[in-house]
Amino acid sequence: MNRDKIVVCICSRKFNYNLVKLLQNIFENQINYNLNIKVLIVFNNSKKINSLQEKAIKKNLKKIKYKISYEKKVGISNVRNKILKELKYLNFKYCCFLDDDCVIKKNFLILHLNLIEKSACKIVGGPQFYKSKKAFFRFFERNFQNKSWVSWVSTNNVFFEKSILNYNLLFSNLVSQYGFGEDQLYFSRLTKLGEKIIWNKNPVYEIKQKKRENIKWFLTRNFKYGLTGILIDTEIYGFLKAFLLNLMKLIFNLCLSIYYLLILPLNPIINFYKFLGFFFRFLGRTFNIIKYK
Repeated sequence: MNRDKIVVCICSRKFNYNLVKLLQNIFENQINYNLNIKVLIVFNNSKKINSLQEKAIKKNLKKIKYKISYEKKVGISNVRNKILKELKYLNFKYCCFLDDDCVIKKNFLILHLNLIEKSACKIVGGPQFYKSKKAFFRFFERNFQNKSWVSWVSTNNVFFEKSILNYNLLFSNLVSQYGFGEDQLYFSRLTKLGEKIIWNKNPVYEIKQKKRENIKWFLTRNFKYGLTGILIDTEIYGFLKAFLLNLMKLIFNLCLSIYYLLILPLNPIINFYKFLGFFFRFLGRTFNIIKYK
């Protein structure tokens, strides 16, 4: 059966092998389940890819139609917003967001499609698992009970109906100033507007990246999560409520860090990283209190 058209949207800074691998994965999804797919690739770059690189894209997608666009303004929110603009001119029913540093299984799209068609919701998302063997990556892996309702999902694993675009929401550049958070805000806003988001245990797998294979990256990432928190809440609730929420979450993160420090002997490696992760989120939120005091 030829399903309703799905547009798979990919953000990328430049042409790379990881992008090619993801395109191969998308083709496997199409050929195994006879899906009606179009691929939209947006490069966050003013320099266009060369003819050999475009031939590689075409070769790996086989007969799947595709479109390539460029966004000159640097920043993940600018790329996401470019995609939203492009989508308004395309004919499709469902959209999927993926990043070029991830790979997917050959049944990834059909699993999301089947669930959204059977569920009373317009948005489905799932987990991101890291291929790295570093234990601290487990700290970032969000995983909920299958088919449970969640308040937000990540833009590297989300599947939604085209009607979601009717809200005319954009991804925030203010929130993404630390490199992430725009997706949490975007889908949290949709939840506030009454849209339901369902969790599907249908993961993407983020490839191993050398620059992230160290404790400094882990600590910096968590500190920035703390910094980003108040920015997200301010956009949703306004400054005063966001400030109070930040204070509550600050205390909560400190309590969690102390808790994992106390139970460190039960699972030394994992609990040590949880202690550090929550403590550095506490530090980030503390910085917010000082900054906005």
